[in-house]
Amino acid sequence: MKKLPSLGEQEIEILRYISTHGDLSVREVADHFEKQKGLARTTILTVMERLRTKGFLTRTKVDGIFKYSEKIEAQTVMKGKVTEFVERTLGGSVSPLINYFAGQKKLSAEEIDKLRAIVADFDKSNKGSRS
Repeated sequence: MKKLPSLGEQEIEILRYISTHGDLSVREVADHFEKQKGLARTTILTVMERLRTKGFLTRTKVDGIFKYSEKIEAQTVMKGKVTEFVERTLGGSVSPLINYFAGQKKLSAEEIDKLRAIVADFDKSNKGSRS
């Protein structure tokens, strides 16, 4: 996977928001983040333009208003961030992450189901290599 430019916390939040809500104007994103975090429209515009410059967002003019959409899926970005975290912070070992998940009391039923599916897929793909 090609190394993506680094992202700050606000950039990730805004990218995830746009990813889940589709094509949005700066105003629409700013309205949400002003209510949630008290961020000004100018701050949101700056972050969205930075995301566009870095290649994470694209914009098109619709009826005179720029609409922003994801160019690189937020899920791909998050996967890259997790990979980077495992490599840099955990020295490439996923054991600390597994221990973290095992100790969590706040995992939703959906998250537990996803973990079970990951383990099942891993078991299927590694059965042939253990022979």
